[in-house]
Amino acid sequence: MGSSRFFLIFAIFFIGVVVGGQAIFSRVPLDQAILTAKAGLATSGKVTAGSDDSTIPLERRAGVWIAQVEFNDLHQAKLIVDTGATFTTISEELAFDAGIQSDPNHPNIQLYTAGGNVQAHMGIAPRIRVGDAGRDQVRVVIHTIPNLPEGIDGLLGLSFFDRFMVRLDHSQRQLHLTPKAS
Repeated sequence: MGSSRFFLIFAIFFIGVVVGGQAIFSRVPLDQAILTAKAGLATSGKVTAGSDDSTIPLERRAGVWIAQVEFNDLHQAKLIVDTGATFTTISEELAFDAGIQSDPNHPNIQLYTAGGNVQAHMGIAPRIRVGDAGRDQVRVVIHTIPNLPEGIDGLLGLSFFDRFMVRLDHSQRQLHLTPKAS
């Protein structure tokens, strides 16, 4: 009985943090440092696969959608689908395993999170693939997000999605990605 109560309290807390964070960040203007950092970085690379609509199955856990993501054609990870995140964010462990290093031209970025401000490293993922949809040279933030559910390695954000039309089908538990015309 005690462990189920703990799980319920944890689930409610986690959902509250996610929803509250989204509500806060949708109303708080981005600091000039984020805008400057984003403007100084090259746009993420081209779409490498999936010329048509790609359908990706999703998993629902703790109130968020999770996608299976492949890095550099070798490393599998589960990331939260977050179209409100400016960058794809991956854990330091995943970055190490996939051979993704911080970008020497833009090594650090200040992140404004629900838990406060943190410094993180910027890197370039040579290839990210989600289902049949892929991108080369994608900008990522290398930062282990605290308190993510077990087995989740980060967030799949706009630095991946910005070259796709994105449609989330809740009833079918699917993500649809269609490459934008260049």
